[in-house]
Amino acid sequence: MNIIINQIRSFNRRRLTRRHLKRTSVNTPFGFKFFGPSAMQNGSFEITETKILIKLFSHADLFINVGANFGYYICMARNMGVRSIAIEPIPINQSILKQNLIENNWDQNVILHPVACGNSDENITIYGEGTGASIIKGWAQNPSALKHVVPMKKLDNILSNEKVTSKSVILIDVEGFEFDVLHGAENILGAKDKPVIMLESGLTDHRAEGGLNLKFLEIFKFIIKNGYRVFSVEDINFEITQELVKKNIEQNKDQLGTHNFLLIPNGFDFSILID
Repeated sequence: MNIIINQIRSFNRRRLTRRHLKRTSVNTPFGFKFFGPSAMQNGSFEITETKILIKLFSHADLFINVGANFGYYICMARNMGVRSIAIEPIPINQSILKQNLIENNWDQNVILHPVACGNSDENITIYGEGTGASIIKGWAQNPSALKHVVPMKKLDNILSNEKVTSKSVILIDVEGFEFDVLHGAENILGAKDKPVIMLESGLTDHRAEGGLNLKFLEIFKFIIKNGYRVFSVEDINFEITQELVKKNIEQNKDQLGTHNFLLIPNGFDFSILID
């Protein structure tokens, strides 16, 4: 019975993702056309994150989206004239992303790497499609039957020929695989000229086993070690410290108030983010 249910859920998820390409694109409030969920089309998707990224894009020389999904933020950056690189491993997501680029005449202006990011160069299995797909089995109740074997590369290797600077912006949304992605970007994070990074992670997440994500403390230590300060996307004035993360773990509570973090290099000009 569980096998049948898993197959039915896989079929439904495939159908829901592919229906985006059967509809017409919609003009977003940001000035580009888009195929995808209604929240992305009407501008109600991740409003706070979007506002911060728009501010960063206004000064950016390069945008790298790790886990680009359907290309919502890629289209936003490209619409503002920012050179953009999309990294997305799932075939149907790539197809929708490419269609969004074609719809806006940007298919020759964006580099798409059809791979996953991690801490090694190999093939790996990823579960799910659309938003929420993850290399972590059981993440967000993704059916195990809906899976793809995809190439995985270190971000350092993917961007080895790119000039990443303090004006560059990296968005990492990899559904629980942040630890590996960051460790595969040691050269980028350890460089003197560091990019700003928006990272989706946190003490609570969508792992099947539930409970606190204790690996977040290791992620946090790695970020700090590489010369970054961490701020809440929900409140850019709220700096999150290692001591605060440890206190939350000791109390077995997630009181950080966000799953989206802004990793700011020392010396960053905060006036960019002020209204």
